[in-house]
Amino acid sequence: MIKIFMGATLALLAIPALAGDLRYTYVELGYQDIELDDFNVDGDGFSIRGSFVLTEDWFMIVGYQAADFDFGVDFDYAYLGAGYRTPINDRVDLFGTISYLTADVSADGFDSIDEDGFGLAVGVRGLVTEQLELTGSIGYSDLGDGVDGTAISAGALYSFTDVFALGIEIELDEDLTAFGIGARFYFGD
Repeated sequence: MIKIFMGATLALLAIPALAGDLRYTYVELGYQDIELDDFNVDGDGFSIRGSFVLTEDWFMIVGYQAADFDFGVDFDYAYLGAGYRTPINDRVDLFGTISYLTADVSADGFDSIDEDGFGLAVGVRGLVTEQLELTGSIGYSDLGDGVDGTAISAGALYSFTDVFALGIEIELDEDLTAFGIGARFYFGD
């Protein structure tokens, strides 16, 4: 997986510098299909996430996800954090984020389990064309009590207007595979 991430990063770095702008102020609504590989359990859910520019290089991130799994298991996940971006060229940014995480798992007939912790991620965003953006990242999260892991994610986003885009995303780690689709609404910047 690291080889895939590095290959995608190098491909984005090779994109020629054309007029374009990566925007960091948006709200995104999404749907995800999630498979817990070790348990052969499927689930799906919705998410809302946002990014808001604080300074030229710093931005804030926030998100919430709710998913329902087989056998009456519900999962709620939220995060709040900050990120830093640095342009590599006019069309490609390298970014890093740090987040506070909280998760709640509940099942019919059982007490819910709440955990909180932190997450770190580093990634690259790049405009292939004026409308098509590709993103790749690698992240680590730790929710305590041995609940930690590293995930790789990749996505593509197509902007139909200056304020509206649709995208797809995949996230992989040792226990989970998630496929998502989403609608992004830009404002500000």
